[in-house]
Amino acid sequence: MFNINACNIMKSITTLCTPRFSIFIYRLHRIQTRSFSISLSLNKSWQKIQQKYMAEPETKPTLTELNPSPDYIPHRIKIWEELKTKYQNYVASQPQVDITITLPDGKKLPAKAWKTTPNEIAQGISQGLASATVIAKVNGELWDLDRPFEKDSSLELIKFDDEQGKQVFWHSTAHIMGEAMELCYGGCLCYGPPIEQGFYYDMYLENRTVSGLDYE
Repeated sequence: MFNINACNIMKSITTLCTPRFSIFIYRLHRIQTRSFSISLSLNKSWQKIQQKYMAEPETKPTLTELNPSPDYIPHRIKIWEELKTKYQNYVASQPQVDITITLPDGKKLPAKAWKTTPNEIAQGISQGLASATVIAKVNGELWDLDRPFEKDSSLELIKFDDEQGKQVFWHSTAHIMGEAMELCYGGCLCYGPPIEQGFYYDMYLENRTVSGLDYE
């Protein structure tokens, strides 16, 4: 796990600009990641992208994060931390009873309710499987890899080559790009879903547009 600098994310984004709106399009192909949960866990494929864009010497003026950041950023973080603490306290108060996890091949594994996570099950099978898994399905429901099981459950481990894996990966990464856009431009995010071959985000800017010179 590591923190991603918002403005370095912008270096890998192509822009399509209009006078008042800028649409950011970022396409990812054949990238797999271990986990999207409270934090983003990245595998070797993603790390190569991160190293490429963050290790380059900055010989030109580069886009920087706004200082101070938009007012809504600290407000949002405050709410997030409150909700996160509330959930963690709730999980800690639940009984950690023995449960059984059933894999697609019928194999059954022991686990603890409110403690064992899909990622721990994946790691117990192989580190390669854990690294390649994007999201879990627990009893048919999409489930964060670091979210603990709550009861006896069926488990599927979804990789990036699965259509749902792609959609989860691109949806999560769109939010990272949206945060970079907020921190670097201070605009108002409009809409940014995953699409067939990647994802995008559009943003409203009142007094400026986005140019490739911002991050070249």
